[in-house]
Amino acid sequence: MNKSSVGAVAAVTVFLLPIAILLGIPVFLGGSPATAADCKAPSASVSGSKTPGAVGAFSGVQLENAAAIMKAAKALALPASAQLLGVQAAIGESTLRVIDHGDGAGPDSRGLFQQRANGAWGSYKDRMDPTISATNFFKALQNLPGWEDLEPSVAIHRVQRNDNPNHYAQFRGPATEIVKALGGEAASGIDASGACPAAGGSVVGQLAGKWVHPMDGAIMTSGYGPRPAPAGTAGGVLANFHYGIDFAMPGRAGTIVAVTDMKIVKVRNLEGLFGTGVTGQTMDGKLTIGMYHLEAGSVKVKEGDVVSAGTPLGTEGATGNVTGRHLHMEFFPGALPNPMVPTNATTNPGPILKEKGVL
Repeated sequence: MNKSSVGAVAAVTVFLLPIAILLGIPVFLGGSPATAADCKAPSASVSGSKTPGAVGAFSGVQLENAAAIMKAAKALALPASAQLLGVQAAIGESTLRVIDHGDGAGPDSRGLFQQRANGAWGSYKDRMDPTISATNFFKALQNLPGWEDLEPSVAIHRVQRNDNPNHYAQFRGPATEIVKALGGEAASGIDASGACPAAGGSVVGQLAGKWVHPMDGAIMTSGYGPRPAPAGTAGGVLANFHYGIDFAMPGRAGTIVAVTDMKIVKVRNLEGLFGTGVTGQTMDGKLTIGMYHLEAGSVKVKEGDVVSAGTPLGTEGATGNVTGRHLHMEFFPGALPNPMVPTNATTNPGPILKEKGVL
């Protein structure tokens, strides 16, 4: 086993639009979306005319090994979320190759999962066999209480014992694409959380027109307005204006919540400059709110859900065009189903959040 802030660009026109507050409309939980634990593992195949020649940077024997991992999870009656974890772990350990060497910290590590020669992972032959090594990974995962509720990289870390518990987070997106590609139609709608394909439409919490901080305990690290593009990020003519505000949690990744009652109209998964994110419309239709750079695989809502202020949306991350972990939040006047820049104009979130007592 291995031992080893920036804003999304937007339009130039700036507006400031007051928001009417929605009060006294009691709406209660009306069902919940399908969870990762409910989603059965799809079959995996790398044979036949529909076999992908490549999935991202992965092809050939790498996809064969990914299929073996998925089949091992299915044989143990584990859900699709376990398949995702297995493929994610193997990408992080070996780039989905059965390698016959370890590293400086683990010279006896071998195989897809870089399993150690300590007796816990079987013989050398077992560790070099994709199916057996994957089965042993999943058996260890099953012995981890509450693994289904852990952040994916943390769950893998507790099995693999990597020095960095966040090492595997960067491989969630590629793992999702591989599972979807090999799982065929049954896996086509699975998202990075491992949740089953399901339409949104759940109403979560009581809608009362409240406003809350989007990440309790975080500090504002960058405001709205002109600024040079941070070093290490994509430049260009739109990079010299910050079209939102940034918040960062000191010392750890924070939980990002709905800043007010909203309908979720867009969920992004590792999408360009925005990375992973959630976009919602306020219930009066006067404002669209985009929240970007969330941790891959952490989004807890679906498009079409209606959520109350304070509903957890995901985890602070560093996906997309960033220099580090933070939340970037943009406000757009009007009800926009999929605000994109530079097509849609933004407004300064600061005065609105101050008016609502958030800042």
